[in-house]
Amino acid sequence: MPDIVVWLSQYIEFFPIAAFFCLLLAGLNFPISEDLIIITGALVCQENPSLLVPIFAAIFTGVIISDYFPYYLGKYIRKGTIKFRFAVRLSSSKKVDRMHHYLEKYGIFTFIVCRFIPFGIRNTLFLTSGFFGLRLRRFALYDVTAAAVSVSTLFFLTYYFGESIKKPLQAIGIVLFALIISTVGFVIFRIIRSIIYRRKESHSKTPDTAS
Repeated sequence: MPDIVVWLSQYIEFFPIAAFFCLLLAGLNFPISEDLIIITGALVCQENPSLLVPIFAAIFTGVIISDYFPYYLGKYIRKGTIKFRFAVRLSSSKKVDRMHHYLEKYGIFTFIVCRFIPFGIRNTLFLTSGFFGLRLRRFALYDVTAAAVSVSTLFFLTYYFGESIKKPLQAIGIVLFALIISTVGFVIFRIIRSIIYRRKESHSKTPDTAS
């Protein structure tokens, strides 16, 4: 099995850019693991210490910018700018209500804790912040503080102790890759099925309209 870090080192000059754009996609709810990008970046820096500053800067900047996508999505849903079914379902979600409760009660500590929890918890928090009208200035303060804690912890723990996790990381990478492929395939299938269903529905309504 080829070492993912060795493979990446062949294209190392592009890694900060790739990491930055992958994190932006993660903010748009694409099935990309933010934590895996941070861990991989730290392992790449082990092999190339001179790139520590640009890689960490690209990762941290990408993490922060990507957080504003769900935040503004929440704001637009609240204002009624976005009205499609997905938005309505989100705004009435129990997860959003629960997250709002934690945010009201614990403030910045909710951000710090949620930044360490993957699988959509972060984006739910950011969307909730926008939906319930958390001021942009306060959101920025909470988000930067929480990201500074979580990203730095994960990145530098991996950087200093990463040799012991390289083999598990390979297995995780394979699993995540399989999950991404499965998710993309499922999304494409749902889109195609939705298009076919709408076409059948429009065809079935055509005779009624004509009569």
